[in-house]
This record gives sequence, C-alpha cells and structure tokens, in this order.
Amino acid sequence: MKNLLISLNDHEQRQVLSAFAARMAARFDAHLSGLYVVPALRLYPVVTVHVPDEVFEAQRKVFRKRGDEVRKAFEEACREHDVAHDWRLIESLTPLVADTVIGLSRVHDLIITGQPPEDESPDLEADFADRLVMESGRPVLFVPRHGRAEPVFDHVVVGWNCSREAARALHDALPLLKQAEKVSLVWVDPPQEAPTRRRPLEDVLSALQRHGVAAEGHGISSDGHHDAGAALLAHAHDADADLLVMGAWGHSRLREYVFGGATRHVLEEMNIPVLMAH
Repeated sequence: MKNLLISLNDHEQRQVLSAFAARMAARFDAHLSGLYVVPALRLYPVVTVHVPDEVFEAQRKVFRKRGDEVRKAFEEACREHDVAHDWRLIESLTPLVADTVIGLSRVHDLIITGQPPEDESPDLEADFADRLVMESGRPVLFVPRHGRAEPVFDHVVVGWNCSREAARALHDALPLLKQAEKVSLVWVDPPQEAPTRRRPLEDVLSALQRHGVAAEGHGISSDGHHDAGAALLAHAHDADADLLVMGAWGHSRLREYVFGGATRHVLEEMNIPVLMAH
C-alpha cells in the first residue's frame, strides 16, 4: 500500500483521523493524500423559490473555514510522522461529498475515513459510507469513534464465507495481513455438508500460506447474536483483535445504496478499525 487517501470531511474527527492515517502511512512508507470537499448547497425538490447567490457563498465560506482547520491538523500529523503527503481542497459542483471522493479514490490503494456518525451530519450525506464502499472499487478502512484507533494491526480477524465480497476484502487486505503477527479467518455458520465447499477454510488457508501468511481458521455460530456481523464483532472482541476485515454487501434502492444487515451492524457498533471491500 503505497498510495493512501484520507477523506476528512468529518470535521470533528480531523485530529484522530489525521494522526491515524499519518501513522499508517509511516508504517508502510506510503504517500498520504488528504482530501476535503466543499460541497454545493443541498437543494430539495420542494424548494421552488429563488435562492440568492449570497446563501451559496455563505455556505462555502463555512466549509472553506472548516477545510483550513482540517488542513492544519492533517499537515501537522504528516510533519510529526515525517510522511510524504499532498493536500487537496476541492470545491464540488454537486452537494454530494462522495462524488468527489469516489472519483479520486480509484488511483489509490486504500481509502481511510471515519466511522459514520450516529446522526445525520451537516458535513456528510447519510449514504456517504455506503457509496464509498460500493462504488469506489477500493477497500475502505473505517476508524472507530470509540475504542481503538491505532494502525497497529498485530491480530487481524477476517470474515470469510466464500462469497465474492469476502474474497475481494481478503485479497485487498493482503498487505496488512503480511505484516500481522496473527491472522484468524472466521466463518460464521459454515456449511456442514456442501460438496463444492468440502474444504471451506483449508483451501483459503493454503492460498494465504503461499503469500507468507500463516493464518488459522475458525468456524463459529451466530447463535445468540443478531446476525453474522454481530458474531464477527463479538469474536474480534473476545480475541482482542486489532482489525476486522470483511466483505460489504448492499443493494441499490432507487438512487441510494443500502447496506445489508450484517454490514450495517458492524459499521454502527464497531470499536476497532474495520476494512471493508465490495
């Protein structure tokens, strides 16, 4: 991972996110790109009156000021950890921050951003995280608001179920797995009898071994948990893991992306960094 992108529109988390990303870039000897988007004013279909230009400019001034504060925190963290970096403040033509982040993400190895806020934020649209994972084509590393926020991934738990999303997440995370001291592949409710999956964990463990990753496999039950996401988080907590890697599943509802239940639960309840890929 040599090209990292951090999305910093979560203004309140600028210090934590900047420090996390800078430390991670230093560990991988990577270039870190900081991004803050000044979105266009959100107008809803019910708004039929003319909106004066002064209203648009007033909003942009607010976001530009926040962007300056974010830039200072970002550059301070990069200097502290001696990280090669660049900074971009982009004034978007659309009100959706995700549009700009997704466009820039495709030339980076990893996107770093914060855990979505519990309530809708004036800084980010409600489906920002969903779109980032589903549309960028890149792995997204979410930093929790509460809990561990250190990019030292000695023990990594990987959710595995032979799905396309799980395969994508596993292989996107290989640079992190190679540096980990311990890697655990966890299949929630693995199939008991399935001719095409007679060796559901053995095959992937052998494949990882050829990459120099000595992982161990576990089949666990979701019994007593809300869904597979809750079971994965509980296992990661009990195992004292530093990072959870999982495939993200979702579907499109009109023009919005909506995460599946397990994916949504992990994003809402995470207390360690989570890498998701679709």
